[in-house]
Amino acid sequence: MNDLVLAATIHRVKLCEDRIKEFEQMVSTLTAQMAQNRTELASKGLATLVMGTTTPLDIPRELRPTFGKYRARGNRSHNTVQKRWGIWKAQYDSGLTVKEIANAWGCHHSSIVNAKSKNFTARKSTGRAIK
Repeated sequence: MNDLVLAATIHRVKLCEDRIKEFEQMVSTLTAQMAQNRTELASKGLATLVMGTTTPLDIPRELRPTFGKYRARGNRSHNTVQKRWGIWKAQYDSGLTVKEIANAWGCHHSSIVNAKSKNFTARKSTGRAIK
């Protein structure tokens, strides 16, 4: 009886050791890939990778700032501005400069500076009409 228990325990330990080896191999592969990504980021620069032809920023059309008389598409609602500023904050926190964000969104850099000065938190409208 003890021999069977010992043999089963040895078998289970062997299975665990094999799985540990598999995990170690997966971790080493991921570590190598991360090191390669870091060197690629360092050599090309984050802005080139994000703004360049390899991976362009995908800007949702409905969140782009509108220009022109009377803001024809009307995307200055609180929800739209809050979403836009949230994306700007994430892009700024990821290392993009204000100018790079503005170029990608097709707006003036002062729009991003204004959002940054307000800590990327849009205020709700008071509902008063401008006269």
